[in-house]
Amino acid sequence: MRLITFLALFISLIAIKPAIAQTGVGVMVGNPYWGLELKHNSLRMNVSLDDTFGVGVNKVFGINDTPLYVYAGGQYVDRDKYNIALTPGIGVEINANPLAFYIDLGPSFYLDEMDFDWEARAGLRVYF
Repeated sequence: MRLITFLALFISLIAIKPAIAQTGVGVMVGNPYWGLELKHNSLRMNVSLDDTFGVGVNKVFGINDTPLYVYAGGQYVDRDKYNIALTPGIGVEINANPLAFYIDLGPSFYLDEMDFDWEARAGLRVYF
């Protein structure tokens, strides 16, 4: 059974390749915060501009020459209920160089509360 699980994971990782290497800056809105985002190569970093502090980092993996991608990372959100979370998910990016629009959806697994919450965000990015 472990061999089958390992093979399934290995095959899925072969099908996933890194996103196109570019640098972009933009804005994003959604849950748990809205703010600024920087994407360099396949690494995304964002910081909140709303009333409470939040910061996140994700690694993005493109899926076979499609606008779809998966991502994994983490975030810290300074709220009353949640703080540190693991953030896997899926998204789509529509690219019309130099602009790109994206939508993400995924569960955030909050480690301090041992709970998860579905979170989504949308953003607009300018590549240079």
